[in-house]
Amino acid sequence: MTEPTPEQIEKLAIAFERFTRRFKVAEASAVLEHSLNALDIQALLFIDDHPECRLGDVARHLQVALTTMSSSADRLVRRDMIERQRPEANRRSVALTITNKGQQAVSGYVDGYRASCKAMLEALDPVDQTEFLRLTQKIAKYDD
Repeated sequence: MTEPTPEQIEKLAIAFERFTRRFKVAEASAVLEHSLNALDIQALLFIDDHPECRLGDVARHLQVALTTMSSSADRLVRRDMIERQRPEANRRSVALTITNKGQQAVSGYVDGYRASCKAMLEALDPVDQTEFLRLTQKIAKYDD
């Protein structure tokens, strides 16, 4: 592999800063609509994708302390966005499931995120869109 130049690194840093800003705007609209913080949204996304997961599963995935995740779960339960349930097989365990209200918040967040992606792709012609997708997928798969 070729070592990138400082100028290339700087251009990429500026581009990613702009990308990040777009995605934060999408996240902010979901936050404002449902009075959630970024951790709560990420927890909802994980619980939606992993029904009946455990609190520790969410904490590990989000790389936060169990106590931090417990506070987030408490907030989401109070807002009727997730439920805690005790599985019959193991009554000491607690499974987390998303509610309809939680799924609405997830849908709003995902819609905003997709709109940001669409806006970025619309700035490119079809050939560049294909190349941009190819390159970003290559980067996403890169394992240092």
